[in-house]
Amino acid sequence: MQFNYVVSTNTPAVELYRKLGFAVVGTLPKAFEHRRLGLVDVYVMFRFLQAPD
Repeated sequence: MQFNYVVSTNTPAVELYRKLGFAVVGTLPKAFEHRRLGLVDVYVMFRFLQAPD
């Protein structure tokens, strides 16, 4: 299994991970200090990985 920590304001990254089969399983409020926006949320994204054949 794989967990990723993705800043919620990084829309391209969130969309990419969703396309790769990840889902948001939690939100960490105000966990990242963005240079312009101040404190923003972070998503914890999860996906099961396939075992090699």
